Amino acid sequence: MNDRHVAELVEGLTPDYNERSGDWEAVLHDARRRRLRRWPLRAAVAFAVSGAVAVAVLAWPFQGQQGGVLERALAAIGDGPVLHVVLRDEVGGTLVDLRSGERQPVHGENEVWYDIDRGLVHSISRFGDVVQHEEVYEPKEPPTELRALAREYRQALESGTARVAGEGVVEGEAVTWITIRSELLPDVADGRDHEWAQQVAVSGRTFRPVALRETRDGLPGPGTGQRVLELGLLPAGAGDFTTSEADRRERVFSQGREPIALEEAHAILGRAPLWLGREHAGLPLGAVFRETTRSGRREEIRITGAEALAALACTRLRGEEAGRCFRALGRHPVTVRPDGVYKSSGPLVWDDEQQAVVLFYGTLGDDPSTYRKDSVPLFDRPHVTITETAAPSTLRRGVGAYVPSEGSVLLAAGARTGFLEVGGVHVSIEAPDEEAVLVAARSLHPMPK
Repeated sequence: MNDRHVAELVEGLTPDYNERSGDWEAVLHDARRRRLRRWPLRAAVAFAVSGAVAVAVLAWPFQGQQGGVLERALAAIGDGPVLHVVLRDEVGGTLVDLRSGERQPVHGENEVWYDIDRGLVHSISRFGDVVQHEEVYEPKEPPTELRALAREYRQALESGTARVAGEGVVEGEAVTWITIRSELLPDVADGRDHEWAQQVAVSGRTFRPVALRETRDGLPGPGTGQRVLELGLLPAGAGDFTTSEADRRERVFSQGREPIALEEAHAILGRAPLWLGREHAGLPLGAVFRETTRSGRREEIRITGAEALAALACTRLRGEEAGRCFRALGRHPVTVRPDGVYKSSGPLVWDDEQQAVVLFYGTLGDDPSTYRKDSVPLFDRPHVTITETAAPSTLRRGVGAYVPSEGSVLLAAGARTGFLEVGGVHVSIEAPDEEAVLVAARSLHPMPK
């Protein structure tokens, strides 16, 4: 793909705008640090944007019996220009007490202040009570759920385009679901248009928003639900928009494993590792590895003009086509974020390294990539994998730096992964099912020298 092709992509996929007033909605959908989980139909939006299929926006006027609910919902939200909201994700983990078996849910939460007039966002992401990410930035277009709560929700109620979608119950509280935005979008799988809608649930007592979700043809999308824990429209000048300066340099990670002798595990951790013995639940200790994870940074430069527009066009593509588009922009990696487009500059500097011990219990088999010279773990058969570090890793998918209390295990990733701390050793357990994870967690004990 040459420069002319990139220019054609920009012209075809990007509306006519200058650097100061761009349409960044697609970028926000794809590049926010904390993304709203999407109903699968949203993948078809690219076809609508490119003009392949026209998008019809549906609107319903107030109807007799709906008016009371909608009017009371409008009266309950206030009219300040600063939104403060705390949203809880639908997906999380389960904390299990290893002695009593008592369970309690652990969720991810996102606290946001959004100043509509200044176009400023302060976002804090947490898992449990641990902050995972925090930043203050100026988006060209507010994230979808903020726009829904701070602008579109009120506008839909005021203009009469909102409609009551039905009643329900959210965590024991009776609610009314209100559709605030609805579109007909094409599904490439069946070639038909389907109704995608964004809905807000209001309490039957207070008529204030208590939950958000997206639906397709009236059915809730998996993973799109969010609980509204706090919501307020504050006066001008209110809100917390202070935080430490965010480091905008690109961060890169690499990870590799190498086989080691069992006796080396003590030296790697600097203390006695935990293990399940030479055999566990009929599974032999098949392999021991040293896992090395490195992270580094590369300086970034903000880019504008035609080069930035070309990067925006690439975000509208999918798969290998998107990869070819980005590669055509040049030899320096380009990153698209809510606050702009950045190009990597300068050498990559590795500044952090963490080593872990990995114990694999299960069956080994030939490695076809080395013509069956080496034996590798067979993860498609019954197995248990124990990974241990001397410090909590921030790279753990979904839970970050969250550390369960001693004597408990956090079940995540469909309950096939468990995280726990035992005597200062941080452990993750991977197994085919929840019961295998819990049995392994209860069976851990110090490895003798």
